[in-house]
Amino acid sequence: MKNAFIRMMAVAVFATSISAFAMSEKAGAAKDKNYGSTNVGTAAESNVSATLDELLAKVDQLQEQVQQLTDKEKVNQREQETKQDEMNKKIRQQEKDWDHSLLGIYGG
Repeated sequence: MKNAFIRMMAVAVFATSISAFAMSEKAGAAKDKNYGSTNVGTAAESNVSATLDELLAKVDQLQEQVQQLTDKEKVNQREQETKQDEMNKKIRQQEKDWDHSLLGIYGG
């Protein structure tokens, strides 16, 4: 669920920044009155697609890191549960030994 949310948020942020970049590019072209040059638009589109690819790669890296942290958290939680179970077993055994000692002393 976290991964999907992170991916959607990243795409939303990138989409708004790309649309803002495209609007500023159009405004710059309108100011220059340079409509004959399509190389600027093509270069801008390639820059946007390259930036988008880089950002998607970073999102994938972040997802992998989140997954690794989630896995580590699960392992740590299992270890803590195991330690707690061992402590509970030790306490129960001590209580049984204590009960056995008392029964041996006082009879029962």
